[in-house]
Amino acid sequence: MEENVKKELGSDVNRRKFVLVTNPNAKFEDYGWTKEFVEDMLYIEAYEPDNEWMSDPEILNNLGIVFCNGIGADIDMERAIKYYTKAAEFGDDLAKSNLADIYRKGTNGVIKDMKKAFELYQSCHIPYAYYRVGEALEFRRGVEKDVEKAKQYYRVAYREGHPLARRKLQTLNFLD
Repeated sequence: MEENVKKELGSDVNRRKFVLVTNPNAKFEDYGWTKEFVEDMLYIEAYEPDNEWMSDPEILNNLGIVFCNGIGADIDMERAIKYYTKAAEFGDDLAKSNLADIYRKGTNGVIKDMKKAFELYQSCHIPYAYYRVGEALEFRRGVEKDVEKAKQYYRVAYREGHPLARRKLQTLNFLD
């Protein structure tokens, strides 16, 4: 007989460290990269599509960042989405979250799609994504409003020390 065991929300949080860059004029170093590293990624992307780097989710996510933010290359949202999607297909939570951000914000001319953003965030297991799912549920962004469920997601993000969740606690008590 098969048991249907429901996992506790947040029991599978991905605690992978990442660099958060909010400066619109960011440089290679802000991402922890060198100019040579970005040039190598771009060379391999252009001339060696069968290189093992092109099946590495972290490199694919990095290429998404390069093309989304114009780091060492022109902004190219089609390519950014392509590489974030490929990394997401490998299960990369950061790529899923980056892709969700594009659809939530309508980055660089991409049409906003709150439902798609919600689904991508919900498939992630990083504290930031738990916060964004809570926000979507609280404010009915791409999903039906459900404040009680939003509080559950905020709690996970808060427990993991996410700064937006800590700030959210000032306006919505989700710890009781």
